[in-house]
Amino acid sequence: MTIEELKEYFDVVSLPEEIQITVDMHIFDMPKFLQANIAALERWNKELEKCPSYHRLINLKKALENQ
Repeated sequence: MTIEELKEYFDVVSLPEEIQITVDMHIFDMPKFLQANIAALERWNKELEKCPSYHRLINLKKALENQ
């Protein structure tokens, strides 16, 4: 999944204010989480799949789809 595809997904999906993704990952401020992780992805110069922010966003996408 590309950065643009992730941006498009999060632009159209209904987002909760907070969500528990894993035992050690609870998002309390969704807009800030998305802004920070998308900005990190855009600055990443290596393979996208090696970016920690990419994995955070993919985990969030999976959690939203499984609700």
